[in-house]
Amino acid sequence: MANWKVELGTSGAQPRRKIVILTSHAFLRGYRKASIHFIASCWAQQGHEVYFLTIGHSWLTLLKDRSRFRALSQDQANRFQTVAANLRAGAYLPPLHAFSSSNRFLNAANAVLFRLYGSYFPTFARHAIANADLVLVESGSALAFFDKVKKLNPRACTLYFCRDLLRTIGAAPALQDIQAREITRFDAVCVPSERLGAMLPPGGRVRVIPQGVDATLFDREQPSPYPPGSRNAISIGNMLFDQTSIAAMAAAAPDVDFHVFGATWDGWVRPNITIYGERDFESIVPYLQHADFGVAPYRLTADEVYLAESSLKLAQYSYCGLPILLPDLVPFTRANGIAYRLDGEVAWREKIEAALAMRRSAAFREGIMTWDEVAQQTLSAAFETR
Repeated sequence: MANWKVELGTSGAQPRRKIVILTSHAFLRGYRKASIHFIASCWAQQGHEVYFLTIGHSWLTLLKDRSRFRALSQDQANRFQTVAANLRAGAYLPPLHAFSSSNRFLNAANAVLFRLYGSYFPTFARHAIANADLVLVESGSALAFFDKVKKLNPRACTLYFCRDLLRTIGAAPALQDIQAREITRFDAVCVPSERLGAMLPPGGRVRVIPQGVDATLFDREQPSPYPPGSRNAISIGNMLFDQTSIAAMAAAAPDVDFHVFGATWDGWVRPNITIYGERDFESIVPYLQHADFGVAPYRLTADEVYLAESSLKLAQYSYCGLPILLPDLVPFTRANGIAYRLDGEVAWREKIEAALAMRRSAAFREGIMTWDEVAQQTLSAAFETR
């Protein structure tokens, strides 16, 4: 594996680029933001022409997420909508789409299904890709379209934006095969974690660029959403969400309120746990700023410890100066980490008391990059072999 770590401040001024982002994420108000949203917005603010193309949805999405399908259909169905200066978002919404599944019979057919699904773009997407200087392909279903992208625009620079190990997110074996077969054809492979880069198939031109934070948003003082005198813990995101650990913490500390954003909850919810579902990121920021501590309730294995380096929530908690409760399997090295046993923890109250007693410190945020810096370095990495 070729591996060059891009250092802070090495990126220079870039010429104006036309960029197409191919992702299963949707750029919609009221929905959570992932790293790809922040980078897309920063590129647009830096003067580049950005097209955010959502795939991995179809009329089948009505069966799983009716509200998301309706939101995509309203303004972005098979067309681009201007969502900000230099930034357009659109969704390819065919009647059917290939998708990953734990069903072994479906996975057996997925090699054919993903090949068929990835062999076609509607006109609005074809035009944007054919005229792009850079096409970013995010890990997941977008990989199925890589060969079509290369045929539509062989001169475009291609970047594999890999945020997760495919088997960790349950990607179909067909997608894992495409990744292994095509990774050498990308001009660059951008990962947020050295561990993740080392676990990818060989031959990729890997660039390690850490996650960032929206410093402007976090530095803006906002009123607390919590009742005066209350003590509050926050959990954001749904990746490998460990409901059991959150329930155990809440049982051990009934005087602490636990605020869970992004994840779903099965069964009875304790009175001191509030489940908010998916929210737009801006509305969550005050909860982060004024929480007493953050929780990173990962239910993970040894193969998934790369999440410590690539976790967006850990960077956000640390930037806000929060103590963090997290599993002992996570190799988190900042001073604000308080580890608990992933299995068999009995000292929940002691861990929570340690988090409540820890003083906030600006030192917790040292070395965390802004999204503007991450975006600049990512673009430089994509074109540095050209």
